[in-house]
Amino acid sequence: MSAERARALVTGARATGRRADTGPARAAAPGTGSHFAVVVKPEVMTPGFAAEALAQAVRVLGEGGVDVRRCVVLPAGDFAGRGYLLLHYPRLHRVAADGAEALCSAARRELGSLLAVTAAARSEAPCVLGAYEAMTREPGLSPAALETRCRDAGIHKLGSGSYASVTEPDGHPVTVVLNGFLPALAAGYGTPGSLVGLLECHSHREIAALRGALLGALDPAGAAPVSLRGALGAAALERGIALGEGRNAVHLSAGHLEGMFQVWRYFTAIDGNGVETTAFGRSLAGLGVPPAWVAELAADHNLSEDSGETLSSHGATENLGRDAALALVARWCGSGKESGT
Repeated sequence: MSAERARALVTGARATGRRADTGPARAAAPGTGSHFAVVVKPEVMTPGFAAEALAQAVRVLGEGGVDVRRCVVLPAGDFAGRGYLLLHYPRLHRVAADGAEALCSAARRELGSLLAVTAAARSEAPCVLGAYEAMTREPGLSPAALETRCRDAGIHKLGSGSYASVTEPDGHPVTVVLNGFLPALAAGYGTPGSLVGLLECHSHREIAALRGALLGALDPAGAAPVSLRGALGAAALERGIALGEGRNAVHLSAGHLEGMFQVWRYFTAIDGNGVETTAFGRSLAGLGVPPAWVAELAADHNLSEDSGETLSSHGATENLGRDAALALVARWCGSGKESGT
């Protein structure tokens, strides 16, 4: 995949207002290494910068030992309207909508510790709200204002896809907002003229290494210049586009399981093929894990352990090596784990 072809794809998507796709690779992805998705986000896929942003991403990936097998560009509104955004971040959305009820057991304990410290410091029990419920409690509160408030207060990671911010709006009780940055993130996909770039990728390198050196730090301003976020952040800054932790230009699959679902959703499924046709899916099928059972993990509902603990399938496999992730998913299947909320 060349930078020139990436630029041409952006031109095509902008001209038609529809999905532009290079089409499937000629051969199936290897059954070794890492098979994952990279998403180039709307904040850099703007009318004046999208072609260069996507070309930069393709260049950095190639220099980092990544084979870009397929590329799709589509309007950001179409990405959100088709449900891709919700499905891309299933736990983030569930926690933002359902609040503490959607947390896995380890995240609940982290929240309990935060609440205890907050209550002791403020001499009152805080109210816990999901981001969308919090938006209904204060007239005039915008998604951007809620995100700013949460980031100023500090964002505490509770677990996979689960974050908490202790806020104290004027005239309101102390509130712990779960995933308070999500409404603003979602609003960004409604920016007129913005696109989303989707890259199907394969590398001999492991996910953890890719997410470290190649993806770069969460805030592009502090990311290495040779990383995806560093390179795009510097180029965006030259064009007056401000990035940060909440608008950080690029996503790279957090694990082999998440990567499989993202590759399936954005590329394989639209060709009419099942999850078992992805590289990781083929390996799971080879271990006797039924594709229908695997597909149920896509929504990242809580899995119940024999101990009574619940966990996130995506979070539990995050940054694991390929063999370890395969073994863990196969163990879950063999143990007959069932998903809950």
